[in-house]
Amino acid sequence: MTLELLLQYITYAAIIVVGILILGFIKRATKLPTHAELKKRLTSLCADINEFIRGEGDKKEISGYDFFRMATKCANKANKLAYTVTLMAQKERDGNLDSISVLLEEASACISPYKFKAKGIDDLSGLEQALEKTQKAIASIDQILERDKDLRAKRAQ
Repeated sequence: MTLELLLQYITYAAIIVVGILILGFIKRATKLPTHAELKKRLTSLCADINEFIRGEGDKKEISGYDFFRMATKCANKANKLAYTVTLMAQKERDGNLDSISVLLEEASACISPYKFKAKGIDDLSGLEQALEKTQKAIASIDQILERDKDLRAKRAQ
């Protein structure tokens, strides 16, 4: 009887430990990035768009698949960043982050015609607009990082 009770308790403890580990992994996966991490992601998006423009400008013989793949990569990265920044803006109640999310949504809208082949290799104006909007978002996050730096300095005093 006591052996059965002991095994039951061990089973319950194992279930609880596994549940806590799963909750920890979920929390880590859904954690919002810091402002510095957000800047790195924005810089990565800017580099991808720039590579897409350079690659399309240099190569006239690019396959349709490669064109679609790069357009999809840039559009999906912009959408994901816009969603993440929107969540950050809601959590922090920050209007500057909200303006960055709007810029990223506009950049994604500029890239989308290339994804759906409404625009082709000949017209790269949408990609240039997306690059410009992404660079504006990077400038805004730089201002936020400066504000954070000033706030940390005031708290230290």
